[in-house]
This record gives sequence, structure tokens and C-alpha cells, in this order.
Amino acid sequence: MTFDDNELFDTPTKALSLNRNEALYIDDSLTMMLDNSSGESFFGTMRPMVPTANMPAPVDLIEKIATAVLFTTDPNNNGQEAEVMLNDGDLYCLRELSQSYIKIGEEHVGYNLKIKIYNALLGSEYKLTKELEDVLNTFSPPKDVNEPIDL
Repeated sequence: MTFDDNELFDTPTKALSLNRNEALYIDDSLTMMLDNSSGESFFGTMRPMVPTANMPAPVDLIEKIATAVLFTTDPNNNGQEAEVMLNDGDLYCLRELSQSYIKIGEEHVGYNLKIKIYNALLGSEYKLTKELEDVLNTFSPPKDVNEPIDL
């Protein structure tokens, strides 16, 4: 499956559940993308880019993550995860900063994020393929095509 940039950001949104550490890690890893007001091609960020995965992001993605941070840090929500609705483009952007070795305390935040992101992107297709394989394996063909089938 291939998409161009516009198609990735025009896909239906999918839910990504984030806990407090995941939301904070994403928020810490994003920097706001700046646009040139003259309309010329220009790329800039609020913070300097560093090799440790600061990723430029549009304001709407930063706002979605900010809402998740507020929700997950609100003591009235009793540690519930925030559900963030993201398109495929946003999910692939988050995938870029979700390095599987990142830990916060004892929590494997990067690994958990990577699994959640891939489930949001490809989980339905993966499950359907697995179910189809299971059904096909249940009805394996006879070893010899000329061999009669017992009914």
C-alpha cells in the first residue's frame, strides 16, 4: 500500500490510547513546525533539531497530544488513558519518534507506543490475515490430489 503525503493526512482517524508517560514522551519529542509567511518553501522549528528524535509537527497534532497530556495528568481522571484520534500521517509521524528502547522508570514507553501505533495503523488487517490463515490451516488439502477424500 502506497500513499502520497496528502493521502496519508486525509485518511479516516483512528484511536490511539495514551497513558501519562506516553503522552508526555510524545509531547517532549515534538517541536512546532514553522511556516514562512511569504509563501516560499521554508522549513523551521521552534526548538533546534537534535539527533535524539525531536520531530517537527503541525499545531493540530501538538494540540491533540497536549489535550492527552492534560487528560492523563488530571488527578480526577484516576490514571485513565487518553484516546487521541489521529490520521495515518500523524500515526506514521509518531512512529518515527517511538524508539523501542525508550524507558521512563520501569515502563517501556517506546516499545508500548510502537505496538499501539502499529495496532492503530495495521491491527485490523493483521487480525483478519491471522484469522484467514487459521481457517485455511483448519481445512488443509489432502496430501495426494488423486487420493480419495473420506467423507
